[in-house]
Amino acid sequence: MLVIIITVFFAKVLLFLGKVRTLFSFIQIPGCMFLIALYSTLSSNPLLASTQKIDSLLLELNSYHKEDPIKVDLLNTIGFEYWIVDANESIRFGKDALKLSKKLVYPNGEAKANRIIGVGYWALGNLNKALEYLTNAYKAYEALQDKKGLANTRLNIGMVYADLQEYNKALNHYEQAINEFTALGLKGRIATTFTKIGTILIEQHKYKEAQKYLTDALQMHTDNGFTYGISEAHNRLGVLYLNRMEIEQASYHIKKSMVLGSAVSDVDGLTNNLITHGKILRLSNDLDQAETELKKGLEIAKENKLKKYELFAYEELKELKKKQSNLEEAFLFYDKYNTLKDSLFNLEKSKQIAYLEFENELERKDKELSMLKTQEKKDNLIKLMLILTVIIISICGYVIYVISNQRAKKSKELSAKSQELLESAYALAQKDLENSELKRQELKQQLDFKNKELTSYALNFIKKNEVVEQLQNTMNDIKKSSSINKDKLITDIKKIIQKNLSIDKDWEDFSRFFEDAHQGFYSKLKSKHEDLSTNDLKICSLIRLNFNVKETASILGISPESVKTARYRLRKKLELDSKQEILTHLLCLEKMQD
Repeated sequence: MLVIIITVFFAKVLLFLGKVRTLFSFIQIPGCMFLIALYSTLSSNPLLASTQKIDSLLLELNSYHKEDPIKVDLLNTIGFEYWIVDANESIRFGKDALKLSKKLVYPNGEAKANRIIGVGYWALGNLNKALEYLTNAYKAYEALQDKKGLANTRLNIGMVYADLQEYNKALNHYEQAINEFTALGLKGRIATTFTKIGTILIEQHKYKEAQKYLTDALQMHTDNGFTYGISEAHNRLGVLYLNRMEIEQASYHIKKSMVLGSAVSDVDGLTNNLITHGKILRLSNDLDQAETELKKGLEIAKENKLKKYELFAYEELKELKKKQSNLEEAFLFYDKYNTLKDSLFNLEKSKQIAYLEFENELERKDKELSMLKTQEKKDNLIKLMLILTVIIISICGYVIYVISNQRAKKSKELSAKSQELLESAYALAQKDLENSELKRQELKQQLDFKNKELTSYALNFIKKNEVVEQLQNTMNDIKKSSSINKDKLITDIKKIIQKNLSIDKDWEDFSRFFEDAHQGFYSKLKSKHEDLSTNDLKICSLIRLNFNVKETASILGISPESVKTARYRLRKKLELDSKQEILTHLLCLEKMQD
């Protein structure tokens, strides 16, 4: 029933979007495979995913008619949001922002626009253009002394060098970017850089180092809740485990990346994930599902002109068809693979040559600019030497004077505040210590008082029983005597004895006092040893108060031998061996948490 409801819902959505054919092609897949296929269909078209943020920004742009820095920022923001959705649109909005920034003389907008355009060209694979705009962005941020902008642009330049396989240059830029991000406290950007470094290390087959960087990146992105970053880290970990032929781990990470990547409309990441997942399924001998994933990945790669993924898909489809013993189709894909590979090889060579020419041109221009600036500085220095010397000395003197005063003032204020804080902290600490000591002493006094009460109570028992014993002895003596009215006297003495021997009420009061002084003692004892009798509990409480056998016998009104027998039976019930002391066991039990 749930499958039918979901099917109807998505059918209505896809009908509205003109994609009914795609849905119907998967309807014949039975059971849970239908849901997987349906999910894959929607995931393989990330442009169908939510673009509410971009749409909202576009509406805001259409309703904003002023040409000012606010519009520049809006254009740049739209360009930024298009980075992982449509690089061409990203470049278009970036160029509009750059043009308006120059017109308004808005350096912040110009720096951001150059970076937007540079990353857009990098996404399209036009690496020379990417370097050109990113270099302009770096210079602009440098002029603005924008440390965050410089660090981000350095990371982007490293990405371009990585695609040019200039790994040493890329890693150098990444390391510097990490240092700058660390100084700025930008944990999320550090995580992104870790992912980039991990990608290069995978290419260099340094899997152990790569795993550490990528695991750290995944944790940091997860802490920050950055979905795109989490998806990218999962993808790279999937590729790493796949290269090490750890198929289950690779499958886990690629599936996680697919779900997260589709949520943020990451076309590049989703294409990579589909083809990589197809490879994992092929290695797991799930050939039909592998073919489905690979063909979807190939379709998206063609639609978005992602040539490196198209090549990857052809290679995997060739291997799949070989495994299916379909040699004719395997040869067809092999032929397409070789044709595209040759084309990409030539393109890569062209990019490398163009990059070298671009770098040489940049170097030549920098040298010319440096020479011109040097000559200009010399001319100006000769003309304005005397004036500048006087002005510089005056300014320096004034600045030094002002800075010295400010530093002295700040130092004095800081010193005073520090002293005040130290004194306050010390006073609070002393107060806390005093309160703690008073509370401890009060508790100790209370406990001592209660223990004294218990001891006093126990001594009363002893005294009382001694009186009773004396009376008993007297009674026996009188009984032997021939004088006085023996019967009456004996009857009276017996009444006294009987009255004094009724100690149940006394024991009740004793137990109450004992429980106040040693809270939870009886309950802990009973919970640990359920078969203890009332008499056992009495003996336990007297042992806890450290009364010896004789004192215990006097309190209970029994012989010492009976006490020893009772203690022996108690030891058995407490399951203690001959070396264990009953008192030690009771103390440990009392300290036990409830």
